[in-house]
Amino acid sequence: MADGNPKDEPIVIKKYANRRLYNTATASFVRLDDLHRMVKDGELFVVRDEKTGRDITASVLAQIIAEEETRGHSVLPHEYLRQALKAYSEGVGPQLAEYLERGMEAFASHQQSVARQMGEMLDPGTAFDRMADISRRNLEDFQRSVAAFSGQPMTHAAEEEGTEPLERKIRDLEERIAELERGHEPNRPGGD
Repeated sequence: MADGNPKDEPIVIKKYANRRLYNTATASFVRLDDLHRMVKDGELFVVRDEKTGRDITASVLAQIIAEEETRGHSVLPHEYLRQALKAYSEGVGPQLAEYLERGMEAFASHQQSVARQMGEMLDPGTAFDRMADISRRNLEDFQRSVAAFSGQPMTHAAEEEGTEPLERKIRDLEERIAELERGHEPNRPGGD
């Protein structure tokens, strides 16, 4: 960041009437790709309309997301986008914004936890168990989030029903890998 700009203070980006973006910290014009890189690098910034001084950060970030979606980097399901649009007209925008912010914080925290756990996985014998547990928890968290957003409660039986076949497959794969490591041909289901 520029000298005199404390790390906790966001960089000001000015958007001019001709749609050009100006980074006041570097005294240079930037593109949406540059702002996307800044987000990835963890740099805080705020975008202000140069004429009115109004904060338009959300709309500029939405533009960056829209560009990523058109490039095939889709992470937003259509139904989610429809529900978000409905929230604008139903006046629940502030509640949805708070819910999404908490959800993204939880997701980021969980991702950090996963990364840490993956780094700790040095024992090949327990690696599959740990990965299965992490995957199961991620799936359960995601299902709870989707259920909460749609207003439909997630039943415990539905969660178990969805993970049981996966757990069985993981156990079968673990057994096959162990047999291969011992130099034996794995016993295949339905074989002699």
